[in-house]
Amino acid sequence: MTEKIDTQGMSGDSVEGCTDNVYPRDENGEPIYPAMKIKSLSLIEPKLRQELKDLINEVLDERELEKKLNGPYDVPEQVAYAYRLDEIQE
Repeated sequence: MTEKIDTQGMSGDSVEGCTDNVYPRDENGEPIYPAMKIKSLSLIEPKLRQELKDLINEVLDERELEKKLNGPYDVPEQVAYAYRLDEIQE
């Protein structure tokens, strides 16, 4: 059973005087479309957004601190209170 739908010629007749999709053309013949109007759609209120941002940053800071506390202690970091062995021996 080979039934096909022929889509050629299915569009309706053209309406005279209709200029909905007629745009001016540039020197190369390309249509010049009007500027697209974008309306920003905010799903989260600015106050809630800032609160979530602060909360996420706080959790990430705690996670980084936890990694430092549970990390290897034989690799000293460059901090103000870190001493080298030769400084302690002198």
